[in-house]
Amino acid sequence: MRRLLSAVFVLCIVCSALYAQEQTNSQVFSEQYIKDHLQQIAKALPSLKAKMDKLKAKGQDISYPMVTYTVLDSFIGYVDEDATKGELERASMQLTDMGNMGRRLEKELNEALQGKRKFPSVPKWTGDSRPIIKDGSFYAPTTTFGKPGREIRPVFFTGWGVDDQYIDKYPGYGINLTGSETGPWEVFPEEGKTEDTPITRLKDRISKSQKAGVAYDLLISPHYFPAWVINKYPDLRTTNSEFIQYCLHDPDGQEFLKQYIEHILTPLKDNVNLFSICLSNEPKNEEIPCKYGAIDWHEWLQKKHGDINTLNSRWGTGYLSFDDIELPNPHDDNTKQPMTRWADYVRFNQEFFTGWHKMLADAVHAVAPGVPVHAKAQTYTLTEADAVKFGNDAYLLGQVTDISGNDSMCWYHFGKYAFANGWLTNAMNYDLQRSVKNAPIFNSENHIILDGETRYIPAEHVRAALWQQAVHGQCATEMWVWGRSFDKKSVAYGSIKSRPKCAEAVGIVNCDLNRAAKEVAALQQAPAQVQILHDTSALIYDGKPYTDSLDSVYSALFFTGVKTGFITERQLEDGIEPNAPVVCIPNAAHLSDGAFKTLQKYKGHVILIDSANLLTNNEYDKPRDERIAGDVIYCDKDDTISQKLSADIGSKLAAWNVLPEITPLTLDNKPAWGVEWKEATMGGGTVINLCNYLHEPVTVKLSRGGKNVNAVDVLTGENITKTITLNSLEVRLLKAKN
Repeated sequence: MRRLLSAVFVLCIVCSALYAQEQTNSQVFSEQYIKDHLQQIAKALPSLKAKMDKLKAKGQDISYPMVTYTVLDSFIGYVDEDATKGELERASMQLTDMGNMGRRLEKELNEALQGKRKFPSVPKWTGDSRPIIKDGSFYAPTTTFGKPGREIRPVFFTGWGVDDQYIDKYPGYGINLTGSETGPWEVFPEEGKTEDTPITRLKDRISKSQKAGVAYDLLISPHYFPAWVINKYPDLRTTNSEFIQYCLHDPDGQEFLKQYIEHILTPLKDNVNLFSICLSNEPKNEEIPCKYGAIDWHEWLQKKHGDINTLNSRWGTGYLSFDDIELPNPHDDNTKQPMTRWADYVRFNQEFFTGWHKMLADAVHAVAPGVPVHAKAQTYTLTEADAVKFGNDAYLLGQVTDISGNDSMCWYHFGKYAFANGWLTNAMNYDLQRSVKNAPIFNSENHIILDGETRYIPAEHVRAALWQQAVHGQCATEMWVWGRSFDKKSVAYGSIKSRPKCAEAVGIVNCDLNRAAKEVAALQQAPAQVQILHDTSALIYDGKPYTDSLDSVYSALFFTGVKTGFITERQLEDGIEPNAPVVCIPNAAHLSDGAFKTLQKYKGHVILIDSANLLTNNEYDKPRDERIAGDVIYCDKDDTISQKLSADIGSKLAAWNVLPEITPLTLDNKPAWGVEWKEATMGGGTVINLCNYLHEPVTVKLSRGGKNVNAVDVLTGENITKTITLNSLEVRLLKAKN
């Protein structure tokens, strides 16, 4: 049962009991069994490497088989350590996957050597010049194995956090991005003392990355603030939210941060491998009122309202001066304070927090003008009512950063709920960020696996999450977290470094994205056909009824095939009119007067959700007589997955000729619910991306005007002439001729 199947590779799945675990990954093996089979895999690796070298000598790019090989090579030690330390369940799951991967790799290499298969070539960043931002993508010079010259084209960057010992292995994993963080308390540990060891360490890491052709992102971590500075300037002392625990309004603290940025970036700025600077980690400003915060608040109120009588008229209050108005405490229950004051506080906090990030961005650009910046805002803070107090506004942040940064999540559902993974938070907020700024999205803390998760996660989930993030605008990402732990309370316990097939999927996806970079960029750049109103006033006043409606509307549109975007209240206030044929207004009672005035100019089709009587009040809760007219569609409260709403909205879109050119239909000629598809025109054809979010397979056919459409798979070259069966979380990128 355990003998060699061939002279070149001993597969641990030879045992019939182990082979049966290919789908369930539930059998737990003994420590000795695991170690024996790891030794067999290790003995076979040199033969696999020799085959790859032979293929390369014959002119084939071995990027794809190298990903699998590198994962196998690296995980032998990881799994052996797990077995030694008693993590037999984790080790067994990994061993099973490694056996399956090894068998597949050997088969593919043999086919390639026999001329039955050709591994595709992957365009790769040369690493000798910093990527530039153009048309919403990272453009950089690339070389492709077997092709002469260089090509400047869109490049996707995928990776995980720094690992000093193995940066040189990252290209083998198929990844081209890494990063780390360094904060001011490391560089200025005491007053009058400078510690340059962190900078030396950074220079070494960036140098290693450059030699490997791996881009480097640096998080400057302003939340790592030295205690001695707070002791020196007592006005800095306050309570804030989570990471940041000092007064952001204090000019002494801001000046200190500028000095820190200049000191740390001056010796790093000229390295073209320094890909970007992340200004803040999961930023939230929930600051208990401080002296300088009150000063800024009173100045903001005066600028906003002009005079105290105007403020009193808007708020319905009787203040004698701006100085009499207390700065709200965001830790209090805002429902127990005057809502008009709270509404202005939310706007004040968003504008201040954006200005604070601008201060950091300006300090970076003063030293390193060619290095782009981003902020790692958690995506839920952009669209959830309870999070509006934290000060993150996608439109405002987009005006002060070069890259649209975020920290987002998409977790596997293990057969529960309507859909196979939690795509909504990623997709909706990515579309929001792309709508307010045509810039690459960089998710520098990509939560695809829940911290501490012990259950088996299929690689298809990782592939679908990363691929679909790219379709919705992501151009760079760092996975959370590349680490291993035996402490079940650690964030690294159960991470991707304990999941060989998932680690392999990351590299394969990055190779695929860079091969299809032009097609994916075209999908990203396709203009929105429907825009949804993102309404800060509704987040403040209307809360859950608005956000529930927002989620439902977005989810319904998600499965109609239309490109969905957003128009925000602040954009409307700045005079930016919707540019899509259709605008959808979720169940919102409040919208500012300035935004409402711009929305009234819109000449396209309007869909109102749940009532014809929406946007009835302004940002100070004052009623208005005017209404925005449109077609009313009601949410079915029992329609928890928005399927009926999708059909209702779809009927309107069809009548307005807004639906996509090509539609995936089921065999009974109905729209394929649960399959997201997006399309873009490119080079005389139509690019179509499909993803099945259901738990079960779906068979579809492509239809244009009631006629079947033939297409070609962009990645495999397969001709699609009849139907396609999409397994759960399977993605396909197709191209059809016009």
